[in-house]
Amino acid sequence: MTDSFRDRMPALPDADLQRYAARPLEYRAEAVEAALAELARRGLGPSDETLAEIRRSLLAREADLHLAPAWYDGLLGHDPATRRTRIRRMTLAILAVGFGAAAFVYLTAAPAAGNPLGYDPMDTKKYLRDLEIYGGKVNVLATEFMRWFDGLWHGRSLAYTLAWLTAFTATAFGWITRRRAAELDAAPPPPSRMEPGPLP
Repeated sequence: MTDSFRDRMPALPDADLQRYAARPLEYRAEAVEAALAELARRGLGPSDETLAEIRRSLLAREADLHLAPAWYDGLLGHDPATRRTRIRRMTLAILAVGFGAAAFVYLTAAPAAGNPLGYDPMDTKKYLRDLEIYGGKVNVLATEFMRWFDGLWHGRSLAYTLAWLTAFTATAFGWITRRRAAELDAAPPPPSRMEPGPLP
């Protein structure tokens, strides 16, 4: 990316290049560095003090980006040991709440109410044949699927559904947060604000 900025800068007029130097925080650091290098090549570069100030402001902006992590990074913690502990505790909390709710539903679920007709129309061949005549086999499959899906959210079936959703959520949460924690562990420390270093 820096090379593409360096390729474009020679085509810009002096006034545009000066804008990069005057307002460096409005542009990407690579673009500012390429503009400063082109200004220096043209003999119009800013003074050493101005260069140091520009570099300091760019480093400060970069450090602020590193010091203001996403909200979930803040939840995980700032050191590896804290991250591991928090991930373990949050995963256990998800499991405890989810399985606790599933156990409560299982123990308090009332038995399924009987069909007021005394039989289920879906169990009769005539009803299934009528469904197929009016909507084809897709209609029969869709009706059976909706009946099955609706059954997941009632009585003791709801307890099993909650248990499966809890296991899936805890597994997904653990996998995602462990990957993010590994990325944070491998990330370089934020740049120091005290040592700006030379501009290119």
